[in-house]
Amino acid sequence: MKKKAQFNQESVPPGAVCVSSFVVVNDGRGGILAGRMDQLNVWLDRFYASPVNAPSFLASGKFLLPASHIQWYEAPLDASDRILKEMALIDDVPKEKIKLVDVQSHLRPAMNDSTIPHWDLCVVYMVDNYQGKLKQPMWFKDFGFKTGLKADDFTRGHGDVLEEAGLLPK
Repeated sequence: MKKKAQFNQESVPPGAVCVSSFVVVNDGRGGILAGRMDQLNVWLDRFYASPVNAPSFLASGKFLLPASHIQWYEAPLDASDRILKEMALIDDVPKEKIKLVDVQSHLRPAMNDSTIPHWDLCVVYMVDNYQGKLKQPMWFKDFGFKTGLKADDFTRGHGDVLEEAGLLPK
């Protein structure tokens, strides 16, 4: 039985750190796998989306990468493998083809009416030259390999992650 994601905005203490894994999948021709958020209830139930912030991510119409918080006792590489399988519906990439490309920290605005900021620790992985057949997850719309995107085309800080990792065209 699949466990429900347990994200509670009110339980995030001031100055806390969220640890997330991002999986950048490219098609070897300049395209990066991304999609726009759809089906808000799925994001809240399965993908650790904040019930406070997720509606604005959805309303923005901007892109997201396959990414998620790392679960308790989960290694970042295992998280990236889970993200590929559960979020991107890609099940034909062996773990040894998922390569670590960057580790970043981002200071985010204060949460819960606190003046203490929040940190995001981002572990960024790459699947290079993916040639498999993509499936359309119901929680994404316009899901596929995208070219010509800039950091501002992404929501939830995903563009910042790509830019800092040097994975967006200049």
